[in-house]
Amino acid sequence: MTRRPLHIILLACLGLGLASCAWYDDRMAYFNTYYNIGRIMTEVQDQFEYHDEGKRAKPRVLVPGMEGFTQKSETAPGNTMSFLQAFVIERAKLQPVQVKVDSVLIKGSKILANHGKSEYIEGTLFAMSKAYFFRSEWVASQQKCVEMVEKFPDGEYSPDGHLLLAKNYLLQRKISQGEVALSKCIDVAWYKERYDILSEAYRIQAEMAIEAGDLDKAVQPYKQAVAQSEDNVQRAKWQVDVGSIYYRAGRFDLAAKAFEDVFEYTADAVATFEAKLYRAASLTQLKKFGEAEEILEDLEDNRSYEEWKSFIASERLALERAKTPDPENEQVLAQERKADTSFVGRPEVLAQNFQKGMELYKQGKYSEALPYFARAKVIRTPVYEVANKYFGLIKQWEDQHRKINVLRFVDKAAMRDTMAMQRSRELYALGRVFEQFGDADSALYYYRLAHDSTADADAEKSRYLFAQARLIKMTDPEAADSLFEVISERYPNSAYGRQANGDLGFSSDAIVDDDAEMYRSASSFRKIGEFDMASTRYNAIVRDHPTSDYAPKALYALGWMYEREVINPDSSRYYYQLLVDRYPTSEYARDIRPSLEFALAKINGVDVADSLLLRDLDKDLLERAKAGEKDALQQMLDNNQDMLNGNMQQLRNIPGMNNVPGLNNLPGMQQPIGTTPNQGGPGQIPGGGLGRPPGNPFGGPQGQDQQSDTTGTRRP
Repeated sequence: MTRRPLHIILLACLGLGLASCAWYDDRMAYFNTYYNIGRIMTEVQDQFEYHDEGKRAKPRVLVPGMEGFTQKSETAPGNTMSFLQAFVIERAKLQPVQVKVDSVLIKGSKILANHGKSEYIEGTLFAMSKAYFFRSEWVASQQKCVEMVEKFPDGEYSPDGHLLLAKNYLLQRKISQGEVALSKCIDVAWYKERYDILSEAYRIQAEMAIEAGDLDKAVQPYKQAVAQSEDNVQRAKWQVDVGSIYYRAGRFDLAAKAFEDVFEYTADAVATFEAKLYRAASLTQLKKFGEAEEILEDLEDNRSYEEWKSFIASERLALERAKTPDPENEQVLAQERKADTSFVGRPEVLAQNFQKGMELYKQGKYSEALPYFARAKVIRTPVYEVANKYFGLIKQWEDQHRKINVLRFVDKAAMRDTMAMQRSRELYALGRVFEQFGDADSALYYYRLAHDSTADADAEKSRYLFAQARLIKMTDPEAADSLFEVISERYPNSAYGRQANGDLGFSSDAIVDDDAEMYRSASSFRKIGEFDMASTRYNAIVRDHPTSDYAPKALYALGWMYEREVINPDSSRYYYQLLVDRYPTSEYARDIRPSLEFALAKINGVDVADSLLLRDLDKDLLERAKAGEKDALQQMLDNNQDMLNGNMQQLRNIPGMNNVPGLNNLPGMQQPIGTTPNQGGPGQIPGGGLGRPPGNPFGGPQGQDQQSDTTGTRRP
C-alpha cells in the first residue's frame, strides 16, 4: 500500500473544505435570502406592471403637436425632461408594497454583510438599486448602481445597471453624467444584444432631444440603430419609432414615409398595426382621405386586430372630422357616439377628444373646446396633463369674465374708486390668462384696459404698465423703452420703477445695484406674483455674484418659489439640485437634503460624504434586520442620542420632523404656550419652508400640489 505524505493529504482536505465552504455559503445565501429577494422583487414589479416596460404588448397612443416638442423650457435652463416622471413610483402606488421594498433592502444588506464572496452580490446590488429607485431615493440607487457596474462591468445585469444609473442621474438633473451613462448603456447593450435596454435608452435620448426641440437629433439614434442592426424584427420596431417621432412633431409627410418603410423589414403584429394605423393618421392630416380610408378598412377587416378596434375607431373618428368640419354632421356624430359608448375611457379615444379640443382652442373657440378637454382628462393618459392645463385656463378665463361682469354693474358713488381698482385687477388677471394662452394681442389689450380704467391712486398702475412693456419688449423695443421711462419717472421707488431703470441702463447713486438690492427686488416681484421677473433677478444674482452669500439664498428662493407658488416641480428640483451642487456647505443646501439621517449628521456637526452616508444607511438596514424590523424613527433617535440629550429644539429644524407622532413628548420639544411654528419662506432658515418626509425632499410624488398644515410643512 502506497503511503501519501501527510501534508499532501492535509492540503487536499483543506482544498475540499474551502470549496465546500464556498458552495455552502452560496447555497445558504441563496435559499435563506437571495431567493426571497428575487421572489419579492418579482411581486413588486408585477404590482407596478414593470414587466411590460420596453415590451409593447399593445399599440401606443401617439398625439401630434403636443406641447414641448418645438418649445424649450422657459422655467429653467435645460430640458424639463418631464417624460422621466413616468418612471417615478407615486406614493399611492408604492404604499401597498412598501413593506416588500423595505424587505428587499434589509435582506440585501444581510447578503452584502454576511455573504460578501457569494455569487449573488451582483444580483443583490441591482435589486437594492431598484428598491431605492422605487422609493425615489436617487442618490442611494445611484450609489448601488455605481458599485455594481464597477465590480461587474461585464456582468449579467450590467446593461440594466447602466440604464438605471442614467435614470438616476437625469432625475437629479445631472445631465452630463446622465448622457455619459446612457452612452455606456448603449455600448454594453449592443455587446450583450439586449435590445429591450437599447430601445429604452434610445427612447430616453430621443425624448431629451424632443424636449430640446431638436427633431434631427431625436431620430438619429433610431436611424443609426436600424442601419447597424442585423435583426430585421428589431429594425422594424425602431423604424416605427422613427415614424412616431415625426408624427408627434407634426411632420406628417416624413411620418407617412417612415411608417411605409417599416415593411422593408420583418414587422411583428404590434409594429405592423402601429405602422398602418399611424400612416393612415398621417395621410388624414395630409388631406389624402382616400388612401387613409383604404388603410383603415384593411385594418377593420383583419380579425387579428379585433382587440385593437378602439384604435381604429378613434382614427376613423379623426378621419370623419377632417373630411367634414361641421361638428353637427350626422356621420361625425355617429362616429363620436360609437367611440364614446363602445370604448369608454380608452386612452386612444380620449386622445382624439384632446386633439379636437386643441383644434377649437387654436381657433379661439374656448367655450366649445372646454367639453373636449374635460372628456380628455377623465383618466391619466398621455394627454392628461396638457388637457388638464387648458381645461383649467379656460375655466379661469370664464371665471374672470364673470367677475368682471359682476363688477361692471356696481355703480355706487362711494365705492366707485374701490370697484374700479378691483375691476382692473380682474382685467389684469384676464390678461395673464391670455398670455398663458399665447395670445399676446389679447393680453396686451387687457393690460392696457386695466391701466386705463383704474383710479389714479391705484398703486398697481405701475404693474399694469410694466406688463405692457414686458410684453412688447421684443416686438417693439422703442415703445417698450417709452413705457419703461414713464414707469421710472412716475413710480421711481416701486419695484417696477427700479426694474425699469435697470432695463433702460440708468444708474445713479440713489440706486444700489448690489446683490442685496437685487435679492430684495426679486423678492418684491415674487410677492406680487411676477414670477418671471423674480426668476430673472434671482438668476442674475447667481450668475453675476456667485461668491456672494446671496447666491445660495437666491437658489433656495427660486426652488421655494417654484415648489410652493408656481407649482412647477421640475424647476423646483432643478434649482434645489443646483443649490446642493454649487453650495453644498451652505445652510440652505443642508435644509433641503433628501435624507433625515444626513440632516441629523449635519446638526451633529459631522461632515458626511455621500458614499459614507450610503454605507451608514446600509449598516442601518442591517441593524434593522437584526433588531427584528426595529422602528426606523426610533433607531434614528437612538443613533443620535448624544444630540438628543442636548438641545431637542434643534429637531424642529429638520425637514419632515414637525408632525412626527410622539416627538412633542420628548424633553425640550414642547412648544411654548401662545406661539406658533414658523411657517417658513425664502431666507427663513433653519425651520422654514421645506418640511418634507425623509427620502422625498421635494414634496409629494411627481410634484403634485400638496396641502399645508398649520406649521407650513407640506403634507404628503
